[in-house]
Amino acid sequence: MLYGIDDWRSMNANDMLNRSLERNRSRSGIRALPRTNDVNAFLASFGLKGKRA
Repeated sequence: MLYGIDDWRSMNANDMLNRSLERNRSRSGIRALPRTNDVNAFLASFGLKGKRA
């Protein structure tokens, strides 16, 4: 299946934008923290007890 360049760009725009932002961050020395889905830590930040795994 072939796409026009505009269709391809619209489907891949977020990846290209994220890649260019990450490149600019690494050039300037900014380190992004990895994102996690730690629900217990999220709840603990609000003073709530999370479930124990």
